[in-house]
Amino acid sequence: MAKKKSLDDMRSEAYRRQDNLASDIDELVDRVHPVNAVTRWKNELVGSVKGFSAAGDEKSPATLPVAIAGGVIGVVLIGAGIAAAIALSDGEEKSAKKSSKDEKKAEAEKAKAAEHMAKAKEKARAAKD
Repeated sequence: MAKKKSLDDMRSEAYRRQDNLASDIDELVDRVHPVNAVTRWKNELVGSVKGFSAAGDEKSPATLPVAIAGGVIGVVLIGAGIAAAIALSDGEEKSAKKSSKDEKKAEAEKAKAAEHMAKAKEKARAAKD
């Protein structure tokens, strides 16, 4: 026969689930924040460029062709990024304003979610007492 959970076990499981949910929400907000996405892409790019060079592991010297290839790829990617930035910013201030509004909206939603989680935790703790 199935074992019945005690009230304390159910409460501790509810707290654990609340904490997991709050952690998941924070991680999702962190992933979609533009600044964090750019940092993540930059780190991936640096890692892939280091992968082209044998000197990335600091154990073997870089060979000239591999170093040149890594440099060329880096220059091409930087040039492509600059070209994309110029193409996207051809005087459209509406896009920048919309982005700013989206960021403010995301911050407001994050604050609202945090407030909701705090209230839920407070209610759960009040119920525990």
